[in-house]
Amino acid sequence: MEITIVCVPFQMDITRWGCARGPQAFLDQGLVQQLQARGHQVLAPVWIELPNSERTRDTVTNLGHIARRTAAVVSEALRRNNSFVLVLEGDCTHALGAIGGLAQAQWTPGVVWFDAHGDLNTMETTTSGYWGGMPYAVALGWDLDDWRVAAGLEPPVRPEAAALIGASDLDPGEIEALQRHSIMRLDAVDMVEPGVAERIQALLTPNADEATAWYLHIDLDVAGPEEAPGGMTPAPYWPPRQNLVEAVVATVQSVPVKVASLATYNPSGDVNGRAGRFGLDMALAIIDSLGN
Repeated sequence: MEITIVCVPFQMDITRWGCARGPQAFLDQGLVQQLQARGHQVLAPVWIELPNSERTRDTVTNLGHIARRTAAVVSEALRRNNSFVLVLEGDCTHALGAIGGLAQAQWTPGVVWFDAHGDLNTMETTTSGYWGGMPYAVALGWDLDDWRVAAGLEPPVRPEAAALIGASDLDPGEIEALQRHSIMRLDAVDMVEPGVAERIQALLTPNADEATAWYLHIDLDVAGPEEAPGGMTPAPYWPPRQNLVEAVVATVQSVPVKVASLATYNPSGDVNGRAGRFGLDMALAIIDSLGN
């Protein structure tokens, strides 16, 4: 398999600190070498930039510029035969570019979103104003259309082609939205006991044909602060590590995943490298499962 690694070294629209350093840290921990050892052809990582000529005083506009550049790289990679794209995202705001790349490559995108949080807030429902709590809602077309359109994600992702896995910290507005829309959902409390793979397959397989290609998003905080230290917003519950690995394997076996991402890794808070190893193990489990 040919693998393109796309690095988006921004925490929102800021670079060089916090989670913006996550993509480089994954590379430093041997991601490329481990993929090559499994027999894959790994192209030179592509780094997304935000030139000063495009930077504005508005964060959402800047995020749109980053998303546009990311989508173009992802789309170009997907047009090659037998290709898979792994996006190393500073944080979840950069999922829009990855999903937009699927759309620009003439696929109808679906999304499986592993996250301790929903990221389903809008400007109307947010209680913090934090942009990182909104990107999934933007991808679904619920708000901030300029950000989504900049990524080339038109039309938005349909709720029938969307899933939220592993959440345990949802705001009232997100809970209401999940009740109102037909988004597939498996919460963290439902992933503690054995049998996670079977539950994931039962959840996703009936809707696999709702999209022609799927994006698999992994926010490392889904594993909790013990497995993924350094996160800013730890949630109250989290599934065991092995259950999460089984869940991503079952996801790849249930829907046709063409793009996957690792997001929200802050290496400065990962003193023992535990979160980095978890992220690498999740990426390798995804890629090892493709085609099986």
